[in-house]
Amino acid sequence: MASRPPPGPGGFALGASLRAAAMGLLAFAAFLAAGRQLWATMVVLLAALIVVGLDLARSTAAADRVLARFIEGLTAEGYERPAPQPGLRETAGAIERTLDRLAASRAERQRRIDHLEALLDNVTASLLVVDETGQVVSANRASRQNLGATPGAIGAIAALPPATAVRLRTLPPGAREIVRLADGRAMLAQCASFTTEGRALTLISLQSLSGELDAVELKAWQDLVRVLSHEMMNSLTPILSLSESLAGRLRAPGGDAAAVADDLEVIARRSAGLMHFVERYRRLTDLPAPERTRIRAADLTASLDRLMGPGMTEAGVDYSSSVSPKTLALEADPELLEQALINLMKNAVEAVRGRKGAAVRLAMRLEESQVALIVEDNGPGIPAEDPEAVFVPFFTTKSGGSGVGLTLARQIALAHGGRLEHSPRRGGGAVFRLVLPYG
Repeated sequence: MASRPPPGPGGFALGASLRAAAMGLLAFAAFLAAGRQLWATMVVLLAALIVVGLDLARSTAAADRVLARFIEGLTAEGYERPAPQPGLRETAGAIERTLDRLAASRAERQRRIDHLEALLDNVTASLLVVDETGQVVSANRASRQNLGATPGAIGAIAALPPATAVRLRTLPPGAREIVRLADGRAMLAQCASFTTEGRALTLISLQSLSGELDAVELKAWQDLVRVLSHEMMNSLTPILSLSESLAGRLRAPGGDAAAVADDLEVIARRSAGLMHFVERYRRLTDLPAPERTRIRAADLTASLDRLMGPGMTEAGVDYSSSVSPKTLALEADPELLEQALINLMKNAVEAVRGRKGAAVRLAMRLEESQVALIVEDNGPGIPAEDPEAVFVPFFTTKSGGSGVGLTLARQIALAHGGRLEHSPRRGGGAVFRLVLPYG
């Protein structure tokens, strides 16, 4: 009695309908046979009814298995593809095409994951992904080898002293800071935040600075020796010359007391100048630690407008300031930050003084996970031959300048976990950006 339904569209539905109709007819015929007491015929009809019913159940179960395997295959890895069933060829074809596309998509995704994992495991920086509770949820090969990092509390990593672990957890997004490991190694820590599957996560990068710091330290010592040698030679050369001439005058009979006094005055003045130079350098190296508080950028800008605006008007400088967004706020030491910006603005005024159309602009704006405090001018710009020289202590291109302002501003930026950078201004001039972490 059980016949195979035709393939193609509607084949399964048609077959199920025919089976159901056949079962109805067999049941009716068995009822009539029982009414006429044709027991043998009734038994045969009931047996045929059972066979058709079982065939219908088998066909339905097969279709159910096909769909169940297909649905499981949408999420399961290494699934077994369902075998085509009679009457379900079009459905089976659609399932095959869907699973082929799904397999290709999964293979491409896996290739990308493998590629990214290979990249992460081959970088020299130690990378840690930390959740809001301070648990390390992922670590690359470098962090496992260099820090002994494993999933768990970041404070449990033996290579991280407790203070360093706490500092890494509290670093704001975009911050860069030098931290020390338990063995004394210096590491550059950088922080970024992201969200995945509704979870807020933090990516912490720790990069060894031993070689880089050695090079930077050597360069710093070279700059220091160059500056100190230059300044001291400038002061000691005339002092030495006058001292030699004074010795001769004092030995000569009837020496000119007035001339001796003048020479002594010059020596005293140059010695005082040299002492003042050393004192300025001492102040530069003794920058106090910042005492952070919440600052509204609009209030900081208004204060700078009051401090610097009148002097710029007097110097004939077109000055303006802006804050974006208006509600922008940041965590910083207001006194140190104001001092840094005053130095940048004074330099900008000196750069444009006496120039036609002199202009200085101050802007504070939010840029992704950082705050940029920008001072720009339309002056002569930064020396092209050695642009980084402007950050060397006591380097200056201005007559009578101290060469301390930019160095101090950079130190204030670094003390806040930020940076001070410069670039040429389009149309001429210079742009200085004091960038701080936001949050």
